[in-house]
Order: sequence, then C-alpha cells, then structure tokens
Amino acid sequence: MWGLSKINHEFKLWGYYILKQIPGRIGCYIRYVLIVKNKRGYCRIWEGVQIDSISNLFLGNNVSINRGCIINCAGVVEIGDDSMLGPNVLVYSQSHKFRDKSLKINQQGYVVKKVKIGKNCWIGAGAIILPGVTIEDNSVIAAGSVVVKNVNANTLIINKRNRFDFDLFNS
Repeated sequence: MWGLSKINHEFKLWGYYILKQIPGRIGCYIRYVLIVKNKRGYCRIWEGVQIDSISNLFLGNNVSINRGCIINCAGVVEIGDDSMLGPNVLVYSQSHKFRDKSLKINQQGYVVKKVKIGKNCWIGAGAIILPGVTIEDNSVIAAGSVVVKNVNANTLIINKRNRFDFDLFNS
C-alpha cells in the first residue's frame, strides 16, 4: 500500500519532471532557484538534465550543465566555479556491488563515492565520470572519454585511453 511519504515523493518527481522540460535561460533560472539547494553563485542547468539525490549536489559559481546530462549524487558530487559539462555527460557517484557470487547483483546494494570536479574544468559531450574520481582544476575531458581515475590539474584526457599531461594555459 502507498503511504503518505511515497505519494509525496511521487509529486516531487512529477514536479521535477515538469521543471526539466522548461527551455532556454528562463528554464535555467527556474531550475537553479527551485531545485539547487547547495549553491554559491549563479549556474545554468539546461533542459533535460536529470539529477538524482540533488541534496548531495554542490555547485560553484558560474557552472553550466548542458542538455541531457545525468548526475547521480548519491555519494556527493561537487562541481567547482566556472566548470562546464557538455551535452549528455554522465556523472555517477554510485555503482552496484557485484562481487558476491552467491547473491544476485540487484540484491547486493550500492557503493557510493564522492565525485569532485574542480574549478575551470570542461567535460566534453558524452563523457562519463565514474564514482570516486577527482578532476583537479583547469582540466579538460574530451568528448566520449570515460574517466575511472583521478585527473591532475591542467590535464587533457582524450579518447578514453590516451592521457596527455601539459599546462593547458602555457602551451
């Protein structure tokens, strides 16, 4: 049977779904004001962005989260000032446990780990950031990259496998 808390949760989901669909800068502003609780300045959250466990999302000033991004904040996600997420970026701070062969995967629960994206970072379209990753300041993650390890400051990550470390501002 449905209790009051489940009904309340359903109404919140419906409200969030409607807010996700409002286009343009007006939609960005409405989402920022009504949805984001942990903010330190203005941010743009474009239409179609899905944020799970939004109370664990911490946004710096002048952050832009582009269309179609999915951000799972079960394990906390921090995004620093002036950082940008391109379209369809996936940020996961939660993953399924799967190591116990005596149990089905869907019975093993979750692992949650904080994800931190530093200041002035650009995460390209379709990139995937996995749980526990820290991307330090001034880094660029190229489109389509999968980030499974920490990324040092001033680093460019390209094509999932190749890593190039250089000062992005003095090259």
